[in-house]
Amino acid sequence: MRIHTTKSSFLIQGDGDKKGCVFIKSDSNDELHRFFGSLVIEPSGSSEYPFQVRACKQEFANALILMVKEIDYTVFSEFEPALI
Repeated sequence: MRIHTTKSSFLIQGDGDKKGCVFIKSDSNDELHRFFGSLVIEPSGSSEYPFQVRACKQEFANALILMVKEIDYTVFSEFEPALI
């Protein structure tokens, strides 16, 4: 799942090694720190999303509430139906 806020982008992926955990990758180290300050931020190896944290789903759910408030809804314009 991808989330675009007004300040950064996030990619959420399942963690195949740990059930109940997800990787949250971002293009902003500062925003990851703001949402997941108590977790260790590591390099992801991705040029698009160079920073990541591993979080349990409950930690992610708590941060997701804050993220949803900051979604950049202008990116949804590509999904609007064409006017006939």
